[in-house]
Amino acid sequence: MGNILRIAHSDVKSLFANAMSIIIAVGLVVMPSIFAWYNVIACWNVFDNTGNLTVAVASVDEGYESDLVPLRVNVGEQVVSALRANEQIDWTFTDEADAIDGARSGRYYAAVVIPQEFSRDMLTFYSDDVEHAKIVYYANEKKSAIAPKITDQGADSVSREVNKVFAEELSAVALGLAQSLSRYADEADADGRIGKLAEHVRTMAEGADRTAAVLDQYALLATSARTLAGDSAKLVASAQAAIDDVSARASEGSSAAGGILDALGQSVDDLSRALESTGAGFGAVSDSVDGLFAAADSGSKECAAQIRVQAGVVDGRAVGYRNAAAELAALRDQVPEEYRVALDSAVAQMNAQADLMVGIRDNLLRAADKLEAGNADAQAEREAVKALADQAQQNADALAAEFDAKVRPGLERLAVDAASLAEQVDSGLGDLRAAGAGLADSARSAGEVLGAAAGKIGDAAAELRDSGVQLRELADGVDEALATGDADMLRRVLGSDTQLLSRALAAPVGLERTAVFPVENFGSAMAPFYTTLALFIGSLLILVAVKPAVPARVRTTLVNPKPRELFLGRFAVMGLLSLAQTTVMGLGNWLFLQVQVAEPLLFMLCFWVAGLVFTFFIYALVAAFANLGKAVAVLLLIVQVTGCGGSFPLQLLPPFIQGISPWLPATHVVNAMRAAMFGVCGNDFCIEMGLLLLFLIPAALIGLVLRKPLSHFMTWYVEQVESSKLIG
Repeated sequence: MGNILRIAHSDVKSLFANAMSIIIAVGLVVMPSIFAWYNVIACWNVFDNTGNLTVAVASVDEGYESDLVPLRVNVGEQVVSALRANEQIDWTFTDEADAIDGARSGRYYAAVVIPQEFSRDMLTFYSDDVEHAKIVYYANEKKSAIAPKITDQGADSVSREVNKVFAEELSAVALGLAQSLSRYADEADADGRIGKLAEHVRTMAEGADRTAAVLDQYALLATSARTLAGDSAKLVASAQAAIDDVSARASEGSSAAGGILDALGQSVDDLSRALESTGAGFGAVSDSVDGLFAAADSGSKECAAQIRVQAGVVDGRAVGYRNAAAELAALRDQVPEEYRVALDSAVAQMNAQADLMVGIRDNLLRAADKLEAGNADAQAEREAVKALADQAQQNADALAAEFDAKVRPGLERLAVDAASLAEQVDSGLGDLRAAGAGLADSARSAGEVLGAAAGKIGDAAAELRDSGVQLRELADGVDEALATGDADMLRRVLGSDTQLLSRALAAPVGLERTAVFPVENFGSAMAPFYTTLALFIGSLLILVAVKPAVPARVRTTLVNPKPRELFLGRFAVMGLLSLAQTTVMGLGNWLFLQVQVAEPLLFMLCFWVAGLVFTFFIYALVAAFANLGKAVAVLLLIVQVTGCGGSFPLQLLPPFIQGISPWLPATHVVNAMRAAMFGVCGNDFCIEMGLLLLFLIPAALIGLVLRKPLSHFMTWYVEQVESSKLIG
């Protein structure tokens, strides 16, 4: 830190060492401000001077006289009269040849020619062979880049004047014609012409009534559609409730189905294992019977009791076989068709096996009864039981093999199909619920829109019906005046309301302008652009005047200086010059030019930060690349003139300029300065300043990291350039 302060102190001292260095320092501080102020003042109120642009106007309109009214109307002359009072542009009124020649030669920036048939086309807009009225506009685009755009606005002014005059003519001539008609009331053919006018007015009234009737039908249709939409909404709501109920039941059913499917899979496995173990069980029964009957020779009653127990075990197995057979039979319709024959066979074998086991149980019970009675024939049952047990064992082994081979695959497939069906039901119910909700929202929205439309259509029909009544009253008044021959009454009828038909034929619309973040003048609007360019040019001038390397005499006063200390220490004097530049420029814009400033503190902060970032960035380029860095800075200046969006909106520029604009530091300076000058919206100022500060990162990498690896190459480059004795 000590080395940095020593370098900064030495540089500031050298800056004021003599008169020439002071003059150069003052020039560095003032020159960028002169650039900015000159350009801002030049375009301060540039559009207030559009009256200096000369535009020729020539009218060759011959006018128009209708068959109904023997009055010649010349819209072109009235447009010329209206433009004489318009001071927005320097209108020069001349003939057609001079206007066109003057536009070609450059004496006029543009020329407007009103053609011969203009009035006829304007006043016969209702006829079948109507021609759209046109004004011929000649613009000299060679003379200036901006002037044609301004004179185009002048042509629009002419068009607006024509429309204004046309509306006035309809009211003052076609409709305010009543005063003129009264002068012809005493002529021989006045009655016929005025009667013709009354007939036209009555036709217009009938047309208004027909239109109102059509609108009534549309209103009725919209009301019916609204009712239908309301009923649809109720129906959808009921359907949605039903869907929810079905969904709830399906959810319960899905859960139950899941449990049944798990139980089915487990039952298949259990039944398979039970059939396999049953065969071995019958062998155990046979051995157990031998033991029991061998013990029975002693006549023990305990052996009879044990035989009864064994009979109960056999009976339980018989019941198990019958239950399993019943369960399999219940699944027959759900099992795939190719497995049903095997399933029927297995059910029959299980029932037969149960009958066989009932026979074993009965023989065992009879043997027990005989033992208890002391009957010697009890041993005769022994062979019968063993024979039945052997047969049951063989049947069980065969049944187990057939079950695993033929029945079990069908049951497992049934479980898989049932699981898939349950998933599809869940998914379908979800889609149905979503569709129901969407239909309900759409029905309600449609009902609201149709209700509003019906109201507006009804209002329009009512207004048309009122206009028809008024028009019919006007026609009846004309007919009554003609019938009585009272000219005064005719004047009163025709002159009572000259605006009635004009309201029926024209509906002028006013434009209310509300400026968001209003700008007081064009100079303030352009100040961010010219000021940002001046800040960048001022930073570039600092690096032209101040050498980036620390002098050798200063290095001798330092203690083991590091490259970063030399870099940052030298920047101190450049930062001081940048702060001086930006302070003078910012205060001059604000207090001297009096540009619009909404946030003075943010305004000055934008100047200070922008100047320091520009200077540090250019300093890093020059320190790392010598004169090549200055060339890169100039190239960056050229790109930023258009790419920063300070003059033209970026959306009007080519796509590649729109793409590089966010990567230019001047873009963010212009945006931040606009926020400080015309009003902050949200965090736009802070965001733009944050993006601007990010440019310090690549600048630091260039100046502190890349400079050392490039030092040998740049030394060789400087030697080669200076060896030319021409470029330094």
